Amino acid sequence: MSVVSLSELTLQQVESVFINSDFFKTKNVNPLLSETIVANIFFEASTRTRMSFEMATMRLGAKSILFSGKMGTSLEKDESYLDTLLNIAAMKPNMMVIRCGDEVDLRALRKQIDVPIINAGWGAQGHPSQALLDIATLRSKGKHMEKERVLFVGDIKHSRVVSSHLELASIMKYEVAFCGPAAYMPANAKVPVFSTLKEGMAWATTVIFLRFQKERHQAGGESVKTESFQLNTETLKYLKSDSLFLHPGPVNWGVEMTEGVLKDPRCMILDQVNHGVYIRMALIYMVSKGEL
Repeated sequence: MSVVSLSELTLQQVESVFINSDFFKTKNVNPLLSETIVANIFFEASTRTRMSFEMATMRLGAKSILFSGKMGTSLEKDESYLDTLLNIAAMKPNMMVIRCGDEVDLRALRKQIDVPIINAGWGAQGHPSQALLDIATLRSKGKHMEKERVLFVGDIKHSRVVSSHLELASIMKYEVAFCGPAAYMPANAKVPVFSTLKEGMAWATTVIFLRFQKERHQAGGESVKTESFQLNTETLKYLKSDSLFLHPGPVNWGVEMTEGVLKDPRCMILDQVNHGVYIRMALIYMVSKGEL
């Protein structure tokens, strides 16, 4: 079993992830997976996802092997990403946690190897654990997802987080809408699109701001103005008193947000990071037991 896309999970499986996550968050856990080896493979830069998967591995008593970036590996000798993954799989870890770009096809890889895969962020395709930890954060604050209206603000077009949330929303029945510069909106969006932050935040019960991903923008492309979609002490006034705001990180301070908003009690950014460890513990545990 693997976790490549949330669209492949049932509501019962998703709820089981949250149940296990809550258990790991509130209980002392004896080493449950002492004979398990997790290969954490990160072809792209990461802080929160990489560190929390490593911490989740260790808290479960499993052993972590880290592959991070090209330096010191055969990728510097022009070995392909696919060959790298096939060779690591041949060493028979118990599972592979993979962060990669669109040049790797995780669905095809899953058919080529007999090692379970957890998608830790795949190009613009999806980031299942991020979507799950976002919802775990909201649930911890008493939010009922079937009543939630979640607004995504920023670079929607290049966001793997949004891709996974659209899959999860269809399972958990929360509403989704977009807000941001037209250049960063997907073509033929199938959800409501708001042209101003004020309108979008008036609709939303939760707002998730997204990083403007300069590394995925076309080189030499026309500059896009983003200032009117920034959360700051002025635009924060548009947010309902009982709404929450999130950001998957890293935050480009002064672009998506100003640092002054961190002091607002509706800010869930560090709560997300905390929940990330326990959601990833749940995923590793459930994949190891064949439950996902």
